[in-house]
Amino acid sequence: MRALRDKLAAAFDARDRAERIQVWATLVLQLAIAAVLASALWEARWLLAFTAAVVLSLTFLPATIERSFSLQLPVELTLLNALFLYAAFGLGEVRRFYQRFWWWDLLLHSLSAFLIGLVGFLLVHTFLRTRRIRAAPFYVALVSFGFAMTLGTLWEVFEYLMDWGFGFNMQKSGLDDTMTDLIVNTAGAALAAWFGYRYVKGGDSHIADRVIRRFLAKNPHLFRSD
Repeated sequence: MRALRDKLAAAFDARDRAERIQVWATLVLQLAIAAVLASALWEARWLLAFTAAVVLSLTFLPATIERSFSLQLPVELTLLNALFLYAAFGLGEVRRFYQRFWWWDLLLHSLSAFLIGLVGFLLVHTFLRTRRIRAAPFYVALVSFGFAMTLGTLWEVFEYLMDWGFGFNMQKSGLDDTMTDLIVNTAGAALAAWFGYRYVKGGDSHIADRVIRRFLAKNPHLFRSD
């Protein structure tokens, strides 16, 4: 019995250490973006400073969601959000990864679609569980897929409006860039929907399964039977 308690304590300690590491990693990424903001302000590069300020504020989006909806999100989602924003802005724009590596934009679009699809699944799954509503796994996955595709499409509309209205070059090669982004968005959204489908069916969904179970464990008040 004592050995079992020791094993459980070690497991919880390991999980706590992993979470602390992820929290510190998120903080480092936020500081890196803040450094770009400070440098842009010092050099009077106002557009870069504005973009850095927006990106930095988005890294705090998970914390805002937690406060607004009384939720506790898995720390993995917070880290992935900060990592994606740094990869898109700090590496993509500031370090010019978009120009240096042709596949960088495609990679980020596919990852963002997967993450958004996973968040969409969490929202749908939470709604169904809290409202005591039953739905076939296929329809849960379909809504998750549609959620990710809708946001991905809106982002492409945003890129077009920025290029058309302010002379930016967010679309790079125009129609080819937009269609390629939509294709990889579809692949990422489909992958997230598949993981969600496997979870609802009771199968092993690997990474998505860990994140979903962590979310359920951190928010037991959402799933009480009374």
